[in-house]
Amino acid sequence: VRRFILAIRESMYDNAYHNFYHVFDVTQTVSVLVRRTGTFERLNAWERFAFFSACLCHDLEHPGVTSVFLEQAGSSVAGAFKDTVLEKHHVLRAFEVMVGQDIGLLKGLSSESYWDFRNAVAGCILATDFAKHASYCDQVRELAQEGASRPIPIQLEM
Repeated sequence: VRRFILAIRESMYDNAYHNFYHVFDVTQTVSVLVRRTGTFERLNAWERFAFFSACLCHDLEHPGVTSVFLEQAGSSVAGAFKDTVLEKHHVLRAFEVMVGQDIGLLKGLSSESYWDFRNAVAGCILATDFAKHASYCDQVRELAQEGASRPIPIQLEM
């Protein structure tokens, strides 16, 4: 796990906001939130690990510009994905790091466990797409008004 965290730190670009300090801050903040809301206790060990892996990787190799900018500039990153460009790039790079020979973080997982873990991490990272932020806030408001305790039904696709 230490090698994984250090590899993430090495893979972060040195830009003003989307850097390793931001990643660390998000991971710490989310850690406090999931503990104080009781979410942490409802997750199994692999779900917890997926959640925190997503926090660490949510802005992996972020260039410091938006997906829209990358699309308009005709970047190779934008050309690889039709939408949610940066978040899909973060997911791709996260798993390249995790399964890399030097890290081998997911070695020994069954195929089913690997895909469960990958889907959980990808879902969390894709949910950070700021273009969808207003929609997510609307869903949370709706649930709060209903007083519901059911999970938020967000459709995320790679």
